[in-house]
Amino acid sequence: MRNPTVQKQRKVLLLPAVVAAFILAIFAFSFWAQPAQAAGETADADISITPRGPTLFNNAFSAANLKIETAIVPEDPLPPTITPMKVADLGLPASPRFTFRPKASMPVCADDQLGGPPTNVSVPVKTMIERCPQSLLGNGSAKFALGQSTSPLATRDGEILVFNGGRVNGKPKLKIYAYSYDTSTGIYTSAILQPNGQLRFEIPVLTADSAVRSLNLNIPGKRVVIEKPLLDLTVVLPAGSDSNYAQAKCTSGGFPWTADFTLGKRDLAGNPIGPPAFVVSDAGNYPCTGVKASARIAVPRVSGPRVVKRNRLATFRVLIRNTGQAPLLGARMVTSSRGIRVNTMIGRLNPGAAKTVRVRVKFRHPGRQRLVIRVARQGAGNETAVKFVRVRR
Repeated sequence: MRNPTVQKQRKVLLLPAVVAAFILAIFAFSFWAQPAQAAGETADADISITPRGPTLFNNAFSAANLKIETAIVPEDPLPPTITPMKVADLGLPASPRFTFRPKASMPVCADDQLGGPPTNVSVPVKTMIERCPQSLLGNGSAKFALGQSTSPLATRDGEILVFNGGRVNGKPKLKIYAYSYDTSTGIYTSAILQPNGQLRFEIPVLTADSAVRSLNLNIPGKRVVIEKPLLDLTVVLPAGSDSNYAQAKCTSGGFPWTADFTLGKRDLAGNPIGPPAFVVSDAGNYPCTGVKASARIAVPRVSGPRVVKRNRLATFRVLIRNTGQAPLLGARMVTSSRGIRVNTMIGRLNPGAAKTVRVRVKFRHPGRQRLVIRVARQGAGNETAVKFVRVRR
């Protein structure tokens, strides 16, 4: 599971994974948990942020893959138990380096579609996808310890879905649903990404207060097909439908991350029981290399009349596109013909964006005239389009 290039800054007892939280809370089981063991777990985690395209940039955001992997192992196999997790705080790189950007056209998966406020739910993965098919951001999988037991017979698989929760006071919100076909039980919870990179997950109380053995979460991820022969079932987890949701900028040598987990036993009302809760932490740094992004002007497209009258204003429309990776700023459009020169400022144009600029021209000479449209900006190149117009007297 560990990427050999990831440098651990410190490794203390438990699992750092934004979603360990998601799912720790996942399964309400019909039997009581075994007694929690005291601070005997060790954990490992990798959080990687990699480019979806050829590279990351050091001066502009671009689409990225977010991958979180975690694993928990009891220090002492006898008794084979894991202390339940109550809270998970994940520290991703702060917003100047990493963020979530939900596109305006992506619908929000409402709470009532997920089963109400964050709670235990019992809806199969396929049904949940059908409720919010256009809101899916990613997927994942996990292994859970029923009743906190880590024995193979008590280990169960779970599938994870990540949905768009929109924004809360401008901050992007994730909605997480995880389901176990082995137990026909799932959980819904959520978290808001703060500008400093913090994601905090409050883990709901479970009947058996079961625990996470390992976790894998991917945004946007890839389509995954899972065969469950004992259940005569095939589970399909689609990839996220917004490939630009996770955005990253590599301004230094890596993406540092941290994780703090609160562990402890609790009753069904959430009250602590047994030994006091304790916090375990982990941290790491995933390396990155960023190159300079630049804007790029595409050849403008000109539309307008082919025949105009002399000394009458004619309106032409010019479509300008930025095909580069950085915002286009300070570009100028020069429209010229015999005895004509018009300067127009373009304004800001984000990567991949286009805008139509109108220009009004009064031709003074009759006959066939050559209208030249030139768009330029230092560092972004220049492109020219030509349109021939017949000017009538």
